[in-house]
Amino acid sequence: MLRAGIIGCGGIAERRHAPVLGKLKGVTLAALTDTSTDRLAELGEHYNVPEDDRHADMDSMLANAELDLVHICTPHDLHVGQAIAALESGAHVLLEKPISTTVDEADRIIAAAEAAGRKVAISHNQLWSSGHRAVRRVVDDGSLGEVFFVRSEGFSARHVSGRGINQDWRTQSGAGGGGPLIDNGYHQVYKAIDIAGPPTRVFARIGRHASDIEVEDTAVVMIEHQGGATTSIQVGWCAAAGSIRAEEIFGSTGQLRVGGESPLRLWSHERSRWDDVELEPEGRDELGFPPLVQEFLDAIVNDTDVPEAMSAAASRQTLAVVVAAYESGQSGQPVEL
Repeated sequence: MLRAGIIGCGGIAERRHAPVLGKLKGVTLAALTDTSTDRLAELGEHYNVPEDDRHADMDSMLANAELDLVHICTPHDLHVGQAIAALESGAHVLLEKPISTTVDEADRIIAAAEAAGRKVAISHNQLWSSGHRAVRRVVDDGSLGEVFFVRSEGFSARHVSGRGINQDWRTQSGAGGGGPLIDNGYHQVYKAIDIAGPPTRVFARIGRHASDIEVEDTAVVMIEHQGGATTSIQVGWCAAAGSIRAEEIFGSTGQLRVGGESPLRLWSHERSRWDDVELEPEGRDELGFPPLVQEFLDAIVNDTDVPEAMSAAASRQTLAVVVAAYESGQSGQPVEL
């Protein structure tokens, strides 16, 4: 039985990490750490983690809990130090996205994993979601022909508030490393790379227009891909009245539309009509997280590489796009990758 610990008992740990670790076979949620005693007590009692295994200090948990793996669910700026500490303690690590706030930090995490002989995975969970798996099937079976454009737009009125001591860390430049682009937009970037291929150049307009926060509230990003495709990403916390989410993939012989009248629809130039695409069943708000964690556990048990799509290298590539977008937003010029 693998013993897992969680660093950070905030909202994402409560919604996804703890429930999944509490349900999957072959693993037990053995320890928790958080600076909030209230959060430690709430999650610890709900998941029957003994009081002696609820730690206010991360180093205490890593030294005493005898863990096989650690899930890190903390503000972005803490990822690098906590990941390296967990790896050096002998644990495998599953990090919430983003891997870190800088590419240099990502490289330090990768080097620490190699030195420790431990595995690192990043929560690119939406690649394992029912909807994205269906998108991949359509792309892979050739129904779209050659993909040339990915469009992804997602706006909300504000950021997701945390559940711990600092509930607005996402709006703080130090803790978040940026705003909606490095937070919500990270998912949009890695999904676009999965569909359209490796990125080569980035151009962005980024600003703060509707919010009194330290970071941007609006980002518009264009990504050029190695095979010639283009991605347009729009993301923000600037839509006071809410906004209609839009996701589309355009190919030479067809078009995919995510959401709207049905979860996923395919337009074929040959048939000249919209057809619903069947999706596998998925629990509410799971968004691919249970199968991602299961594949990470399988890699640990079988001593195999973690799937490339959740690897630290893949997340480094995603982060490089985000960092380049911030650079472009400041300079007004495209940035080569």
